[in-house]
Amino acid sequence: MNFITIRDMLSNIENMPYSFFYLPADHSSWTLNTQGVFSLEDEDILDDDDSNLPKQAIEEGWIPTLEKAEIEDIISVANNELDNPTLEDLFSSFVFYFKNDAFLQYDDL
Repeated sequence: MNFITIRDMLSNIENMPYSFFYLPADHSSWTLNTQGVFSLEDEDILDDDDSNLPKQAIEEGWIPTLEKAEIEDIISVANNELDNPTLEDLFSSFVFYFKNDAFLQYDDL
């Protein structure tokens, strides 16, 4: 199980596993360089089971943020709404969705 930055996750979402992306609990400290990890859960394991996480993630109380499919949807919406979304745009959309369970409305920016 490899740690991956939010930047790399957003840039390569198609290559990520179909599971939850875990990050440190303090979402106000997240940046594009924050490292997270996808759990190695399969369909038979409960979503809140952290036994498939690295020791660091468990000890530091990392939280599940979003599943791959949700992240793909966020990127798709950003691509449809913006001519050429930057990684910062995608990051803002990711954080907004995590906090609000809704897509960022780009026409309000």
